Amino acid sequence: MTEKGAGRPDDDDDRRGRLREIEQSLDRLRADLVPPREDAGDNIDSAQNLTAREEIAGQIELLEYERERLRTALGLT
Repeated sequence: MTEKGAGRPDDDDDRRGRLREIEQSLDRLRADLVPPREDAGDNIDSAQNLTAREEIAGQIELLEYERERLRTALGLT
């Protein structure tokens, strides 16, 4: 088995592909991150909504970090 060395063109292709995947995931997650409803119902609905929003925000934060790392590795920043 061969391993890809740092800085090889196929590494950059992999990084660019992953960067595209991240951008698509960020778009989807941001679309899912809608503001809380005014008529959330009861406290349980409000808590579930808040938990879901926090989970999505956490996923977005991790993907943004990975995106910046990849952009730096590709010399895009």
